[in-house]
This record gives sequence, C-alpha cells and structure tokens, in this order.
Amino acid sequence: MFQRRAISLVLITLVFSLSLAPPSAAQNDDDVVVRVGLHAAEKNLNPFIVPQALPLTHDFTMLVYDSLFWSQSRLDPEPWLATAAEPSEDYRTWTVTLRDDVLWHDGVQFTAADVAFTFEYFADDRGPGRYGHHVYDHPVFESAVVLDDSTVEITFEEPVPTFELLPGGDLPILPKHIWEGVENPRADATSLPVGTGPFRMVEYNPGVSYRLEANTDYFKGAPTVDTLIMPVVADAQAAFAGLQTGELDFVTRNLPAPLVSRVEENPELSVITGSRMQSVYLMFNTRKPHLRSPVVRKAMSMALDVQAIVDIVEGGLGRPGNDTWTHPDSAWAHPEGGHEFNVDAARSMLDTAGYTAGDDGVRRNADGAELAFTLLVNASAPPQIRSGELVAEQLSAIGVDITVEPLDPPAIAAARRPSPDGPPTVDMFIAVFESHAHADPDHLFFFFHSPGRGVGAIFSGYANPEFDAILESALDEPITEKLALTAQAQEIFAAEAPAVVLFYPDGRWGYRPSAYDGWVSDPGHGVFTKRSFLVPAATGSESTETDDESGAGNAPETADGQSDAAEPAADDGAPSDEDADAAEDAPEGSDDETAATTPDGSAADDADVDDAVQTDDGGGAGGTIAIVVIVLAVVIVAAFVFAQRRRRAGTVED
Repeated sequence: MFQRRAISLVLITLVFSLSLAPPSAAQNDDDVVVRVGLHAAEKNLNPFIVPQALPLTHDFTMLVYDSLFWSQSRLDPEPWLATAAEPSEDYRTWTVTLRDDVLWHDGVQFTAADVAFTFEYFADDRGPGRYGHHVYDHPVFESAVVLDDSTVEITFEEPVPTFELLPGGDLPILPKHIWEGVENPRADATSLPVGTGPFRMVEYNPGVSYRLEANTDYFKGAPTVDTLIMPVVADAQAAFAGLQTGELDFVTRNLPAPLVSRVEENPELSVITGSRMQSVYLMFNTRKPHLRSPVVRKAMSMALDVQAIVDIVEGGLGRPGNDTWTHPDSAWAHPEGGHEFNVDAARSMLDTAGYTAGDDGVRRNADGAELAFTLLVNASAPPQIRSGELVAEQLSAIGVDITVEPLDPPAIAAARRPSPDGPPTVDMFIAVFESHAHADPDHLFFFFHSPGRGVGAIFSGYANPEFDAILESALDEPITEKLALTAQAQEIFAAEAPAVVLFYPDGRWGYRPSAYDGWVSDPGHGVFTKRSFLVPAATGSESTETDDESGAGNAPETADGQSDAAEPAADDGAPSDEDADAAEDAPEGSDDETAATTPDGSAADDADVDDAVQTDDGGGAGGTIAIVVIVLAVVIVAAFVFAQRRRRAGTVED
C-alpha cells in the first residue's frame, strides 16, 4: 500500500513539475496563480474534436472561447458577445447585434463576419462533435447575412424560438481569419487556439498539461486570476493527494463523499458546492430482443431502489433519479418527477409477460431465453462499478441476471456504436451526462428520438412514434408550449423506461482558499467556469443564478461564503467516478462522450497525438529542476506519512 500511494504522489508531483513552466516576463510575485488538477485532457480545445473530458469539456472550452449568450442552462441567458437578438415574426430569422469592444487573442477585431462564418462553418462540417448538431440537425441553419460590423442576420429553415439558449448560448464563436482556410477542422489537435475568452492558452503539452494566462483586454474586465497551471491527473487518488499535500489548489473531479469531512477538517482546504446538472444513468439497448419490451424495461426500473443507490454510492450527497429523466434543477424538468419503486409489482409484470423463474431463480421466456444481461461500467470509475453491483443485486430480486463488466472507456465506446452489420452489441451500460442533456430545450429529442435524428443510435436506440411526434412538434414551439409538450414526452419516457437515472450527484469540489477564494456556482456549470474568474461574479457581488421562474436555482454561492460545506447544496454535480469517466464515447454533442480520438475523430490513445506547438517563456531550467527535486523529496516523505495514516483509516473511494 505504501509503495502504491508513494508512487501516486510522486507521479502527481512529476506531472505538476513538468507543467510548471518558468514564469513569463509579465508575471510577478503579486500574480494570482492557481494550480488546477484536470481529470482528463481536452486536446487543444478544438471545438470540432469529439469531447474527451466531460463533464469539463464545455466550461474548459469557454475559458478560451465565448458564445453569443451565457448560458444554455437558464431560460433568460445573459448577452455576452451579443448585446441583443431580435426575432422575425416567424422566429426563423434572428437579427443579432454585437459588442464592438471585443478583440481576438491575437489582437484582431471581432466582428459580425466571425459570427456569420461560425454558423456557416459548423453547418458545412456536419461532423461529430460537441457543438455542430445545433446548426445542422436542429435548428437547421440556412444563411447568415452581415449587415454591418456589429450586426448579423441569422436565418434557419424552421422557427427557433429558443435561439438565445441554443445555439446562441452554447456555440463557441470562431475567428474567421484563423479558420477560413482550414479544410479539415479535426486535423489540428495541438496548436494553440485563438479565442475571445477570458484566458489565452499559452502552453499545451498533449495529454500532460495546459497553461492559460489572463486576457487582460477581456471585454468583461481582466480575470481575477493571472495564470491557470493545469496538469492532467488521471488518477483520482493522486489528484486528491495533490490537493491535500499542496501540489494542487483545485481538482476538477467531484469530491468523493468519504473525503468531504477530511477536506473540511483540513484548515488549509475548503469545500464548495455548486450545480452542474449531472446524472448517473443506466441505459438499455432497446434493440436487444428482451429489452425491446417496454414491460421488461419498466419492470427492471421499478425493481431499482435508487434512493438506496445514492445513499450507498454517494453517502446520500445527491438526489435519487427521476423516471422522467430530466434533472430536477433544469427548467425543463417534469413538474412532478419521482421514481416508482415496487418490487412486487415488477415481479407481477414479468409474470404476466410470460417470464417464469427457473430453478436457478433466473427468469426465461417461453422459448427458454434467459433475462440475463451484461452491464458495462467504466473500469476507472469505482462509483460506477459500485452502482453496477447494486443494480445487479437489486435486479436479481426479480429474476434478472446481471453480469457487471468493467471495461476501459474506449472498449465501452466501441460496444455502444452501431456497426455496418447492425446495432450496437452492448446490452446496457452506466455512464454520466452533464447539463447539456438536461438544460437543452430539445434534450429528449437529441438523445432519445428514434435513430436517424439526434444521437439516439449510440444510446438506447429507443423508438416510439408517439414520443417522436410530440418532440418533433415541440421543436418549433415557444417556451411555454414547449414545456407542456416536453412534460408529455417525459411521461411516455417514464412509462417505457429506455433509461433509468440512478441519481443526480451533488456538485462539490475541494480547493485551497489561500491560493484563490473566488469560486462561484454558475447553474449547470459548477464552479470551474468563466464566471468564477470574472468580477463581480467572482467576488459574489453579482447573481450568477436565476430565479426559479427563469430556469434554476437561488442566489450564487461564493467560495468564501460557503458556511456549511458538510451539507452540500442539493444541486447536481459530478461524482468522482463520473469525473473519472474521462473517456466515454458518443458523437454529435452527446454529453457523456469522452473517448480519446485522433485529430480526425477516430479512436486513439493520447500517445498518438502529435507534439504540441508550444511557446517558450525563457528562464532558467536549473532552478526549476532544483525545485522539482526538493518537492519530490518532500512529497515522498509526505507519501510515507500519508500511507501510514491511510493504512489506519482505510482506502479512499473515488
């Protein structure tokens, strides 16, 4: 145990030391430098490459880029690059006025031509990725006309009453002068991106680390942090050890429930809670023979005690899943929600459907085919594994045999994808969704419409004509009507159970206040988001959360105002396992997609990525090496002490 923990601590130190470049000439002792341990790499934040680091992807990207509005997680998004957007009478055309005080990171003026180009480029690409489906699937982009440098007219093929939410509150705007000559947008996974966001990426070491520096010309004001040094720490135990030993100031992984009290008891650390609208879910492949039956799926759903699962896996720091799918903090949540748990009724449903139990207790149909399935879980995510074990245990009570199979995320991704010869081979899997799967006005359409629209083909493959028709009719409706139609679709979803939300974890993160104490919760984004680095949001003087009528939440909570971290806010958030779900796979904006890809989007290891184009700030390497040696020595000693204490206290759960 000692050797293993010592190695983990040495690795975190090495990763951090390698990422700690000599300071630039502009940096001085008064600069605010925050060391953030990332749970996974996100290539070079190229918005066309399939996400790698969900649920971090969007907020990490938006440190460098900006959207027209912020953000999709609220019904009244704040103007950002845009100052206003006015719809035509039929809501097909939106006239967007833009700020005239925005510069790209390379000093070029931001104009309406960049906005028009962005929509055209994403629409022409039509490839997999986090963002493009909101300009080529729904809504379908038609044209963009630049009226002047600060005004652009964007037209779609159908009405888009929620344009300000999506795509306006989600799509990163690209610099035309950088991208217009790029034929394959996925070919570049290493060069430093150019955006308008609050930070500039100045160094990127593929799969290892990032260095971001404040954009002092940012139109919302200079960020409150000068430098973000971000090593990639894939090992959860190493990441939290780095936080406790002082190597890191913040960890993007959700703080595991067993570590909450330990962090709170550490006088150098604090816990902040926030809303990320995340869910840990069980997805059925409804194209499989037994799982085609809504009766079988609903019986399995009713046999699951989701309250017990969240209590055991998350120590009660979360909310049990709703049968209606959508996160309860989302504006699109069903007004009632809830989960139907009734084991006796589940058994009766299977009896009526003709599934009888054999001598081994496993049910079979009239042809002798067993209700036996393999459940895939992320091998690097212990809470997912534990959730899978509990699912298997609970379903055995109704005669369903579940084999839990932990696999590496790329293997799960391969099993989930349809092949030229037919549907995916997977029976069912547990994975994680972020806010995009709950705050998107058309989230049910994108993730559960019959294959052929959205991305349902790589999830459940669920197909219900009535469900499809309701969601299709909701696409063009104003918010009030869309809410009512979404509720109807959610009721069908609850009755047929193509998926089961196991729980909505609370968002909670450990951090070092002496390094930075300006973290704030931005609904649907957690705290690692641009608002945490902007005044006045970072000082807690501006509300970043909307009232209940406009989309979610209460007043924001700042890091220094967190008075009772032992009782995390009942928001969403990532459990440590889902943050460790650093390589789950799904194209076209699916938010649990994290498989490693090559620049062209195909599956690959990080080792396949070319070396980054890096800047050299100068400085003496000898001093850095000396510091590394000293730090290594300190950490090895800390490792021994830590290991001895851990030997007495038990193991850390991810």
